Amino acid sequence: MQKSSKSLVKSIIFMSIFLLASKNIYSNDVSDSKVNFLQKRMTEIFPTIKYDKIKKTPIENIYEIHYGGEIVYITEDGGYIFESGNLQKIEKEGKGYVFTNLTEGSAEQGRKNLLDKIPDSKLFVYGDSKKNYINVVTDIDCPYCRKFHKDIPVYLENNIKVRYLVFAIKTSAKKKVVSAWCSSDRNSAFSLLKSEEKIKSMNCENPINDHQEIISSIGVGSTPSIFLPDGSLILGYMSPEEIIEKIKN
Repeated sequence: MQKSSKSLVKSIIFMSIFLLASKNIYSNDVSDSKVNFLQKRMTEIFPTIKYDKIKKTPIENIYEIHYGGEIVYITEDGGYIFESGNLQKIEKEGKGYVFTNLTEGSAEQGRKNLLDKIPDSKLFVYGDSKKNYINVVTDIDCPYCRKFHKDIPVYLENNIKVRYLVFAIKTSAKKKVVSAWCSSDRNSAFSLLKSEEKIKSMNCENPINDHQEIISSIGVGSTPSIFLPDGSLILGYMSPEEIIEKIKN
């Protein structure tokens, strides 16, 4: 509750400053070219999300984007986004995007502390490195998540452990993930799901609901979301070579 209250206060303060700074009457009309640009940028950043509406705000060069009942604010050039009480700088790096949180300097450390508390026994884990690892929020139906999963051998060859939290809101997806968890060979079953193969339906005690709570706590809503050992976040797919270089540096 305390965290939610802080985010709400930040959101109110941030948008109040924006609104007070505006002195001009504005129009909600947005040119087709601008709509196309912003939709393209948001789809590149969050490929699994569909956007309902884009409109201007009273602040010059700031646009409001609606999706699935949620609202985010983005600059005209797509370089900054305000979401869930955080102002973030967006930079393209390789085939993915790197977010720099300008609101909370301690966000990375907070994510690291939270993720590091999760034992391997509660996750889908590939590899056994004690030092080098990445935490990844994944989805069995996400194309870029499947692409990331195909890179697992590269990470293992470089002694980097991959720890998966699985985003599974839909009942059908959750049943599949639970079946993989309950399998005698958990990792092989999960890899089959990533290859769009069918596995035997099973049920047992599992941590998949816990995964959803943790994902909500760290505030990510897209997949893949890749967390480096220091807690820094990469949204979207990035090649293993680029990620390995970041870890080593």
